[in-house]
Amino acid sequence: MTAREFFVDVFALTQFVLLSNGLEYLSESDVQERTSTYCVVAGLQTDSVRLSSDIHILLSSLERTFELEETVSVAILNFRPKSVGSVDPPCIAVYPRVGIDRTCLYAYALSRSISQPKYYDGPIQLNIVTQFVNEHCGTYRQAPDRLTDSGLVRQSILDNLFTVKSSSQRCDRIEVPTMADFFSNYLVQSRPVVIAGGIKHWDAMTRWTRDYLYSKFGQNMVHVKLAPNGEFEGCERASDWDDYDHFTIPEIVKRQLQFPDLVVVRPATLDVSFSFFLDMITDRKSVSKNVSAYLEYSSIPQYMPDLEEDIEELPFVKGLLTRRQLNLWLSDGNTLGKLHFDPFDNLLCQISGTKHVTLYEPHNNTRLYESHIPEALLGFDQQGHQFRRKKLLDSTSMVMSPVDITRPDTKRFPLFSSVSPMHCTIHPGDVLYMPAFWWHEVQSTPDQKEKRNMAVNYWYEPFLTKEFPCPKCKLDINKHYRNLLANHPSAYCDSVHCFHFSVLN
Repeated sequence: MTAREFFVDVFALTQFVLLSNGLEYLSESDVQERTSTYCVVAGLQTDSVRLSSDIHILLSSLERTFELEETVSVAILNFRPKSVGSVDPPCIAVYPRVGIDRTCLYAYALSRSISQPKYYDGPIQLNIVTQFVNEHCGTYRQAPDRLTDSGLVRQSILDNLFTVKSSSQRCDRIEVPTMADFFSNYLVQSRPVVIAGGIKHWDAMTRWTRDYLYSKFGQNMVHVKLAPNGEFEGCERASDWDDYDHFTIPEIVKRQLQFPDLVVVRPATLDVSFSFFLDMITDRKSVSKNVSAYLEYSSIPQYMPDLEEDIEELPFVKGLLTRRQLNLWLSDGNTLGKLHFDPFDNLLCQISGTKHVTLYEPHNNTRLYESHIPEALLGFDQQGHQFRRKKLLDSTSMVMSPVDITRPDTKRFPLFSSVSPMHCTIHPGDVLYMPAFWWHEVQSTPDQKEKRNMAVNYWYEPFLTKEFPCPKCKLDINKHYRNLLANHPSAYCDSVHCFHFSVLN
């Protein structure tokens, strides 16, 4: 061995020892526990097959590259050979962050989701492995102090989200936008807007008369919601319900509830023919005056697929956003939908009547008191046309606010006074774009001639998403649309459209 070879070997050994001391060693159970908070990047080794010095160096470089990413953790994993199938060490695995199961308080307290690893055993090159980590951790790094081009676009978007400036602010009313204008000025800004006359050309605007719907769909069965005096899904005291004295919330759940004394009132339900429902909302003699019937978020493809022939998806979102649901909303027009949010980008298309929508931005939901709230189900006596506070449920709502914006309890909900509403009104032929997670309360009024309120809405996979219920969690780019950020940071272009960004340096 030459002197040069000796010193090279000593240098490599020294690096190996230093790097080994700098990286955490985790067990498989450690990794799974950590994925509730972090995306874990791990070098895999067994008792018999240890990591080489070049993989140690790579892991150390990855740790430096992702040191500013709060949700990435780099470590070494000692695993049992059979636990990862046919993968032979040494290699690298990425265990995606599974987060907290926020959907069920009982599950959150007792269990964790399991992260399924993504294995990398390609070339030991930092830039290639960094791309692999970015893909599976949802990050945008290319060096410790540098973002990828997509990361610059993402950062620019998140730094420039729309905010409501005053309580008198109203939605812009615009003509039908191009896809590029909608993308740049509204979608990426999470900015509500009214597209005036956006659906005035739909056949539905003239064809969907009571007689037409009655004759074509009258025999179809529909699932109708019933509530007293037109108010749907507000909050009430749980102690006002019949079975309050006999209903027990498990202590493991109760101690996680911010408002255990309140319930979200779910409307009573009724399965009737569509013709019977039309009679209910147009002939007030058929029900008591205090009973409001509402066909809400009723799936058009499922219950009345022929209606799709009379409408068309709006051109500025078709091919851009992924449609999740298409719904019909129909009532006598005297309804109030209480304050809530939807985890979808929403295009609300007004056919008849008017909707007045009060919106609140989703950037600090501590002010809207976002949380799990227990649910209760109204009962309805069809013979006596009377409601009954009948049944407390063992489920919770995650999207309703306990604040009554018409009569706010400022002592109990003091932070609400710092929120400024935005007001939007849509008339027949108008479309309201409501970004995902914007809180909204909807007051409907009827068409004077037809005595009804009718709308269609498209729910899309949201461009910006967040964890919920989580009052302090922020909006971020939905990984479903990550491809839209993949090109040059100043513009995204496909074969037809260019979407321009203002990227901050």
